[in-house]
Amino acid sequence: MFKSVKKLFAGVLAAAIMLSGAEAAFAAGSPVTAPTAVTEEKVKEDNSGDIYATWDYGHASLVTKEKTSKKSVTVPATVVVKGYTYDVTVVRNDAFKNAKKMTKVVLSKNTSIIRKKAFRTNKKLKTIVAKTTKKMSIAKTAFKGIDTKKITFKANKKMSKKNKAALKKALKKAGFKGKLKFV
Repeated sequence: MFKSVKKLFAGVLAAAIMLSGAEAAFAAGSPVTAPTAVTEEKVKEDNSGDIYATWDYGHASLVTKEKTSKKSVTVPATVVVKGYTYDVTVVRNDAFKNAKKMTKVVLSKNTSIIRKKAFRTNKKLKTIVAKTTKKMSIAKTAFKGIDTKKITFKANKKMSKKNKAALKKALKKAGFKGKLKFV
């Protein structure tokens, strides 16, 4: 008889926990409510003529760099658009199409994604510096149309071994044949 009472008590306790958990989920508006839509907006940064796409959750991507004759171009870690600060995490397709004389590009600590054909028009590119320690994602066609044998990719030496290996693999998939250094 003692075992049956114990089983009954355990079943009642489990049911109570399940019901109180479901009630808390409805009250908190967690997984039961629909997530808010993420909207993308293409805007110019307040301080430069660069065009960024911004999202509701605080991230931005470089869409197009302003026309420049500079040889060294830097992707900032953050941008301020309409008074809000966004982390620049993505370099989009043809982002550097207006920087034809660029020989060096510096990617910020937040930039971890390079999309397809990002460097397509940059025939003079010699150095890419990535300051991130995060895992980098590089599209298969990121370097399409340029000779990567002449390019040196300098990555942050503080990257974990796992992220270093992932970067090597991503560069290889992207057809990168240049030098990879961890500095």
